[in-house]
Amino acid sequence: MVSQFKISFLYLRMKQSFKWRSIAALILMYVALLMNWEWAWGILFLFWVIPDLFTGITYFIEPISKKENTVLYWVIISSWVLMSIYSLSTLFIDYSEYY
Repeated sequence: MVSQFKISFLYLRMKQSFKWRSIAALILMYVALLMNWEWAWGILFLFWVIPDLFTGITYFIEPISKKENTVLYWVIISSWVLMSIYSLSTLFIDYSEYY
């Protein structure tokens, strides 16, 4: 009886917190990987970096706070932004001739 209650409670809780943005990002990642769309990674990097700028916390293997690890925080944020710019630039620049 208790286990049935727990299962019902977990189901209701999952139903209430449907994470459509995460699901859409996962689908975009799979499609980008299959279609070899490098620009799509730039969009995902922006989706990761913009909220981090507002919260002051980024997640790279572990949470990194701007207050506690200022230099590391800005190195990670800068890396996300640079990778985003590079990935989005593949829409306009053919880098295959440089490699």
